[in-house]
Amino acid sequence: MPSSADQPKRTFLLEHTIRSGPFNMNTNHAHDSYEIYYMKAGARYYFIKDRSYLVREGDLVLIEPMVLHRTTEAYSSHHERVLFNFKKASIHSFLEDMPDDLLSAFRDNPIIRPEAKEKAWADAHIGRMLAEQEHGGPGSAGLLKLLLTELLLWIYRQGKLPGGRGALPGTEHPTTLHRKVSEIVQFINDHYEKELTLHTVANRFHISSYYLCRIFKEATGFTLVEYIQRLRVREAQRLLSATRLQMSEVAGRVGFDSGTHFGRVFKSICGVSPLQYRKAAAAEEPARI
Repeated sequence: MPSSADQPKRTFLLEHTIRSGPFNMNTNHAHDSYEIYYMKAGARYYFIKDRSYLVREGDLVLIEPMVLHRTTEAYSSHHERVLFNFKKASIHSFLEDMPDDLLSAFRDNPIIRPEAKEKAWADAHIGRMLAEQEHGGPGSAGLLKLLLTELLLWIYRQGKLPGGRGALPGTEHPTTLHRKVSEIVQFINDHYEKELTLHTVANRFHISSYYLCRIFKEATGFTLVEYIQRLRVREAQRLLSATRLQMSEVAGRVGFDSGTHFGRVFKSICGVSPLQYRKAAAAEEPARI
């Protein structure tokens, strides 16, 4: 992790991790920044929004702000990854001559799978960024932002390659189980504001509650109830930031049966109450989930 005072701490984070044993994220991830996840070695299942992907060595995963995502173990317990979190404000000064839709790949191509030559470039470039963070001198913060912008432009071009080269096809599912769970997640995403229970969802897809619990956790890393609650909280965050609705109205719109239950679940996930979150959002420092 960065130790220099020159490293941008609030709007840009660069983290390198090597794990040799089994690891599954024990909390979900959704935050108000963009994220790039570079799979330097190994393989992981990566759940993003409504489906899972098998992420292999050399792949880059692109996550938009406030999108639920989680990684789980795939074929090997060993993996090495590099994680970037950044806000658009961190590279604002470099964007003037860049394409207006520079970050469109985060919306259109969540997985970038470069060909061999491009993969080598990305690995070397990211290695340079890690070295700069570890050993850089005066001006490291600015150089890291410049290198990040260069990486984003490379990602943008990968997403624009003819014939879709560079972007993993959106129709790919790692297994038939993941395909089935994707259908279930899409249903939940479309109906999160309604009454959803383990029993009602299982009946909707003509499977047992036990089987639903097992495959949902295996494919997404979430329990069904956990996913529904966190999806509702994410939508509540959006309403708290963008509207002046009363807390009871926000709770009802995202599917909670009472304001008390809403407040308890929201605080357990975000660490702050809905009112505290709204105040933080007004100050342009929203809490993260």
